[in-house]
Amino acid sequence: MQSSRFQQYLDRYLGIPLCALLSLFCRRVRVPQIPKKILFIQLSALGDTILAVPTIRAIRHAFPDTEFTMLASPTNLSYLTDCPYIDKRIPFRMPMYQLFAVLRRERFDWAIDLEHWPRLSALLAYATGAPVRVGFRTKGQYRHFLFTETVEHIQGRHEVRNFLDIAMQLACPTQEFMLETWFGETARTWVREALVKEQVSLDVPFVVLHPEAGRRGEPRRRWPQEHYIALADVLVERHGVQIVLTGAPAEVQVSEAIAARTRCRAVVFAGKTDVNQLAALFADAALVVSGNCGPMHLAAAIGTPVIGVHGPTNVAQWGPWSRNAGIVRGEMPCSPCLNLGFEYGCQALPDGTSPCMHTIEVSTVLRECEWFLVGDG
Repeated sequence: MQSSRFQQYLDRYLGIPLCALLSLFCRRVRVPQIPKKILFIQLSALGDTILAVPTIRAIRHAFPDTEFTMLASPTNLSYLTDCPYIDKRIPFRMPMYQLFAVLRRERFDWAIDLEHWPRLSALLAYATGAPVRVGFRTKGQYRHFLFTETVEHIQGRHEVRNFLDIAMQLACPTQEFMLETWFGETARTWVREALVKEQVSLDVPFVVLHPEAGRRGEPRRRWPQEHYIALADVLVERHGVQIVLTGAPAEVQVSEAIAARTRCRAVVFAGKTDVNQLAALFADAALVVSGNCGPMHLAAAIGTPVIGVHGPTNVAQWGPWSRNAGIVRGEMPCSPCLNLGFEYGCQALPDGTSPCMHTIEVSTVLRECEWFLVGDG
């Protein structure tokens, strides 16, 4: 889950006491063999939702007649619009008192919390009144008190496998590990028309650069802008590709700043796509280069070659889940420092980035790119 520092502070110093207090009223029950209604909770992080799909799919295959509901942010729900494993969707946007009423009214049998550190999601699972509440027991987060079934969250283990432990806890077979996307022809048509409008030839390969990496106002996972500029120019010079820059509406300025300084022509799609249009764009790309963020996982789910540029984040836990991926890591003794997503080990530099991101050379990322563009990839 991504959140502001104030939300993290509130979640910790109010959430932990609440979890401990409410745990006094919890009682353990046997897991029903066939639940009628299951709620999944994933409040904000797109990447986490993408990585949880194999788990949701495994539970769906085990209970094909059960009604599945997802409580998530609008972006996550947009990604899941055509997901065949979800029957109902509850947006995490309404006032809390109204949300609590909706959750109680649904009378869920199981509530499965897919978050790994926030106390808020554990409180929401408790608020459902579901007799079975499943979630991660994460070291130092004190959120497991409100669950009737807990799954150990293992640091340094890929999140796909951590999520799959939830399915295993519920005795659901976990034989399919691939990620998925469900963008339709409408998104594909929009993308191709937009590319033509921006004079991006569909007959010439294009590379997508996604320069932001994480939530708005927290650029410490971002590779420096001048590195993206240099990479774009050399890719065009050596390989004749076209360059497309992507990002969320709040990230337009970063993409425009890069495009303005490249010698080559770079088209800015930042702020112009929803999540499914972005997926369709990635599907047509020859390659995606991105820091560790939701779009990196989205590209991996599609199967488009993707280069993940990592500094603070633990690659073993958060690297792209794809055989069609390359990984470049920062080289500092303290890297990686992020396993949960907020526990940065050093202060940001004046430009907001982390020191370890500056140790990643353009030539190193270029070498990974060329492996897919002209090598054995």
